[in-house]
Amino acid sequence: MNKLKDDSAIEIYLGEAELEIRRLIRSALRDFNLDTLQDFEECGSLRKAISEGNPDLIIVDSDLAGGDACELIQLIRHQNLGKNPFVPIVVTTWQNTAERVRQLIDSGADGLLIKPVSISAIHSHLDLILNNRKPFVVTSRYIGPDRRKDPKHTNTAPLIEVPNTLQAKVNGEAMDLAALRMQIEQRNAEVNLERLRRNAFELSFHVERMMAGFGEHKTEKALLTDMVQILDVATDTLQRLAGSPFEESEELCKTLIRVVSNITENDKQVSHVDLQFLKPLTDAMLVGFNPGCSQAEMSREIISSIELFEERLKSE
Repeated sequence: MNKLKDDSAIEIYLGEAELEIRRLIRSALRDFNLDTLQDFEECGSLRKAISEGNPDLIIVDSDLAGGDACELIQLIRHQNLGKNPFVPIVVTTWQNTAERVRQLIDSGADGLLIKPVSISAIHSHLDLILNNRKPFVVTSRYIGPDRRKDPKHTNTAPLIEVPNTLQAKVNGEAMDLAALRMQIEQRNAEVNLERLRRNAFELSFHVERMMAGFGEHKTEKALLTDMVQILDVATDTLQRLAGSPFEESEELCKTLIRVVSNITENDKQVSHVDLQFLKPLTDAMLVGFNPGCSQAEMSREIISSIELFEERLKSE
């Protein structure tokens, strides 16, 4: 274990209401010479500290009073809370159901500790963060450490190496705050561009799938559900366009949002004409956000993704 330099200002935030668990986590952290810990017993004060401070590690209970851990993590990862969306985050929980575990992992956490936690489990998570932290991956539904367990699993989403201030400080590296801010900004820009590309793919995926299934197995409720998903992705896209290389697509995105909003807000019956109107909008965004790829190549990828998605639905 590495000794810290005396001037290493490590900030660790612990959101945990139970005194005994706080003591256990403190004991485990001390084994790594990490004893600069701030405790928070409710979510509001933790959020305020994240907004104003510069944590190098956050450990938070999934059921911390006054908020939801999944929402908190997503706010951080999506650059809506705090100064560093790449800060390592470990979640603790008493709820070990498959659904809750999936929710927490999908929020973008680095790790999950099932309570009652053990010192050895905490050590394992810290060791991974300090010595083998996973790079980030960005999709239209996820921003966070790469969750894939099978290294052979194919995915077009590139891996993004992100700053790890906890590792740097533990290793005694000098922290140039200006350089760190620049690095965070650069990685934020990479994440934003990748999110825009994945969003464009997701929008085309939904429209193509709706057109392929229109008049067959698609119910009106299912079509409206798809429309709501399109609206969510398009809204996220619009928020990310400002200052990006694809800023000129803002009007396309606004038109898409306006058309879909009209359908969903007024409970209109989705028609084939609606889909035919949406398709050139989503096609234009897909091509515009992926200048290095041909439309034919991307169309084949979308069709392949639809086929795989439908096969998974049939097998469930």
